[in-house]
Amino acid sequence: MGKSVLPYVSPEEVLKRNGVDQPDIWLVIDDIVYDCTPFLSRHPGGDAVLKSFAGFDCSWQYHSIHGARRKVSANRSLEKLRVGWTEGVRNPYSKPEWAE
Repeated sequence: MGKSVLPYVSPEEVLKRNGVDQPDIWLVIDDIVYDCTPFLSRHPGGDAVLKSFAGFDCSWQYHSIHGARRKVSANRSLEKLRVGWTEGVRNPYSKPEWAE
């Protein structure tokens, strides 16, 4: 499912879904918005990592951690969590040179 069939979600709406004011945990990977709330208890790295990116982009971290082999499995899980697409959501961490 590509961007063209997903609804647009504003960066402000994504930022609201940070687990603080609303219980939802939304994060962004490559401008696709994912509701990770139902996946928190099943995430192999624990829920803290997902919560730390709630309301933000985590694209470079996702690609760095989920190498080619693990990314196939992770992408299958993510497909079910898509809620929309967005642009302009920031990553709270600077991308290091090794992640280029």
